[in-house]
Amino acid sequence: MATLEVNGQVVGYATEGEGTPLLLIHGTTQNRAGWDMVRAAMPAGTSYTYVMVEFPGSGESAMPSEPLTVESLADQAAAVMAHLGHDRYHVAGYSLGAVVAAGVAARHSANVASATLLCGWVATDARMRITFELWQKLIAVSPELFMHYALADGFTAEGLAMIEPMVPMMLGMAADAVAPGSHAHLELDKVVDISAMMPSITAPTLVISGEQDRWVDVRHGKALADAIAGARFEVLPAGHVVIQEMAADIAALVAAHTAAA
Repeated sequence: MATLEVNGQVVGYATEGEGTPLLLIHGTTQNRAGWDMVRAAMPAGTSYTYVMVEFPGSGESAMPSEPLTVESLADQAAAVMAHLGHDRYHVAGYSLGAVVAAGVAARHSANVASATLLCGWVATDARMRITFELWQKLIAVSPELFMHYALADGFTAEGLAMIEPMVPMMLGMAADAVAPGSHAHLELDKVVDISAMMPSITAPTLVISGEQDRWVDVRHGKALADAIAGARFEVLPAGHVVIQEMAADIAALVAAHTAAA
C-alpha cells in the first residue's frame, strides 16, 4: 500500500500483478478491496498491472477537507497512474466508481484505452437521492444496521439464499467494511451530474447494469451507454452488488473488453 499527495489530498492506492495497466475504482462506502472478487476471477491467461485507487476517507486515503467532486476524484486517479508511469491504461469503476471512471475517460481521454462502467449513472434522480440519504442515516445509527439493509436490498433473492449462512459473519465485519469517508461519498452521490462530460469520452466503453438493481435502476445504465458514442450495454441478472454476486461474469466481460480495445 502506498500514498500520493494530489492537490493537498493524500490518496491511497495499491498495485498488484504485471501486465496491461488496469485502473480499478471502488464504490461508495468501500475501499481498494472492492474489486477483489473480480480480480480473483479473471480468466486464465490474462495479465494485468492492477492499480486500486481509494476515495478520500477510504483505506489509506485521508479524510476529505472539502466536498468531493467527480472532477477531483477523476484527477486524483489519473495522477496516481501518471505517478506510476502508466501513460496508457484501461479503467473500470463500480457504482460511484463508475461515475468517476467515466470522469477519468472524459478528462484524460488521451490516456484511456478503454472504460468499463459497472452500475453507473449520468445524473442522480429523486429516488436515488432519497436512497442515499437513507444510507447516511443508517450508517450514522450503526454500520451493522446499514450492512444488514445493504445485503437485503443489494442482492437478488437467489444470491441471498447462497450467502444466508454467512450473513452473521458479514454483519460482524460491518464496522471495518464501511469506510469512514462514506458520508462524503454519499454527499457526492446525491448531486452527480456528468452529462456535460459524456461527449468527451472517446475510448471504447462497456456499460454493465444489474437487471434487479434497486439503487441504480437499469434505465440509468442504458442512459449512460446511450450518452457515450459507440458504447456497448450489457445487463446481468443481478442486483447492485453484482460485483460480488456475479464476479466471474464481470471478470470475463472486462477481460474481453480490454483485449478488444
